[in-house]
Amino acid sequence: MVIQPGWGAPVFRDEFDGNQVNQGAWQVSNFSNQNNNELQHYHPDQVLVYDGALHLWAERDDNWTYGRNYNSGHVRTWQEWRYGRFEVRAKIPWGQGLWPAIWLLPRHSAWPVGGEIDIMENVGSNTYFVKGSYHYNWAPGSPITSNADYITGEDFAAGYHDYAVEWEQDQLRFYVDGNLYHTVYNPIQPDPAPMSLILNLAVGGDWPGPPNGSTPLPTPFDIDYVRVWQRPDWVAPPTSDIADGGFENDEGALSAWTTFGSDNDNVLSEWGTPQDGARSLKLFGQFTDQANTSGVSQSVAITPGDRVTVSAQALTRSEDAITGTGNEAFMKIEFYSQFGAAYDSEFLLEELETVIGDAFMAQDQWLYHRIVGVAPVGAVEARLAGVFNQPGSNDNGSIFIDSATMAVLALSLPGDANDDGLIDLLDFDVLASNFGSTTGAGAAAGDFNNDGVVNLLDFDILAGAFGASAPAVVPEPASAALLGITAAALRRRRR
Repeated sequence: MVIQPGWGAPVFRDEFDGNQVNQGAWQVSNFSNQNNNELQHYHPDQVLVYDGALHLWAERDDNWTYGRNYNSGHVRTWQEWRYGRFEVRAKIPWGQGLWPAIWLLPRHSAWPVGGEIDIMENVGSNTYFVKGSYHYNWAPGSPITSNADYITGEDFAAGYHDYAVEWEQDQLRFYVDGNLYHTVYNPIQPDPAPMSLILNLAVGGDWPGPPNGSTPLPTPFDIDYVRVWQRPDWVAPPTSDIADGGFENDEGALSAWTTFGSDNDNVLSEWGTPQDGARSLKLFGQFTDQANTSGVSQSVAITPGDRVTVSAQALTRSEDAITGTGNEAFMKIEFYSQFGAAYDSEFLLEELETVIGDAFMAQDQWLYHRIVGVAPVGAVEARLAGVFNQPGSNDNGSIFIDSATMAVLALSLPGDANDDGLIDLLDFDVLASNFGSTTGAGAAAGDFNNDGVVNLLDFDILAGAFGASAPAVVPEPASAALLGITAAALRRRRR
């Protein structure tokens, strides 16, 4: 089984280990393409499986057996998917006039209204680049195109490479060999048509031009495997006790949030770069020639012993990246003994923070961050804060934050799996023995968050409260070994 982080196990895969095409999974084409002035007829005889790979052979046919001077191979999945990760390992052919492609297209939607996602295209006269593209329009007519070339200086016809796209509601991400090289934001209408996966080797056409005497025919387009993933159900957005976690309300007025350090219009809800919805929070420095701090916060009422979970997605755009600067961004939980107290006042009991952006942050991709904390004795308020720090160097760079959540779960003694009033290794043993249990909400010992399954979220609760005894207090963390697989690396500051 091929587990892809964040996606789970494939919902479709073909490793081409047999000696023939699985026609229950693939439609093997037999037609002459009328588009793009291409010159080939697609015929099943050109589609072969051997040596652990699928081979789409292009060849010259001087007899015009099927009405064209060239024959080639084309397959398409019967199954269609709306959203997912699509990955194909393939070796492209070299040769003037050859046009290999890996792409997604809806069966029952007029082009380009339904969209077209080209995971990989190339023209065989130049195999030192591959292209990823998205074609779309909201009405029939000329398509709108967003595309990019991937160039490393290597010859992509010299060996196999992994070509992938991650298609989600808010964006498309194009990869080669795991390297992200193109992102399209807000790519598709809210309810797009599902698409099937197409593999083909065209001959001639408007883009590559016709073959010539140097074209090595016959020649194959080789595919090692095809894999498709879709997000598992458990990745659904978490519940939240705060308002406007998507920074959408009041056309970006941020009325649900308290802002600070925003005199230079550097704390704003901006349209056009969302992880979800239409807007996200954009933070950047004040450019005061001095170190400065800006951001937003929002609070909920709590009682000691409550488990507080915060999460958010963060992104930096390559055209104004925080990467390589002295800027930093943080997500924090702050616990106060007086509601609405000033930060760093005597009422601040504790804060937990994790870095969500710094000089080493990957660009043009949303990254998920999460903190789990337990309210200490005396706490009445938990405050979620997104903070941007700019040093006196006036470094450029900005960060986007979206899909912020804060959830409070009341627990008298979180992590006490055996109800003996003490959180210790005996509770860990109970959790481990029930790990993976799905016997219903709260039915299995160890299901501390009552979500119906004993999993790593429950382990986080136990680890965060290890050593506590009734009445519940927040202990120091247990050993590094016990905390080694918790959800976030935190900095804890305490009064």
